[in-house]
Amino acid sequence: MFAKLKQLLNSERPKEELQNSEAAENIEAEIIQLEIGLQQNPADNAIQKQLMVKYNQAVKVYSGDKHYRSRVDGIFVKMDELRNTIRRNI
Repeated sequence: MFAKLKQLLNSERPKEELQNSEAAENIEAEIIQLEIGLQQNPADNAIQKQLMVKYNQAVKVYSGDKHYRSRVDGIFVKMDELRNTIRRNI
């Protein structure tokens, strides 16, 4: 009886991990594009806002994925740098 339940729970876990990995990859690609846009135009407030939102999403998604968890600290550093850039532009 419990073997079926364990098998069911274990089969759902890889699906969740795959979804988290896909979400992390998508956010990573979006962050790269926004960072490139910000390098080209550092004073663009719209890109700064979008990038801050993506950084916040990345922290949540990356912390839930084994492969991306080590990148969370780097995201916090980038968030601090972006905040400093925003303050300089004000």
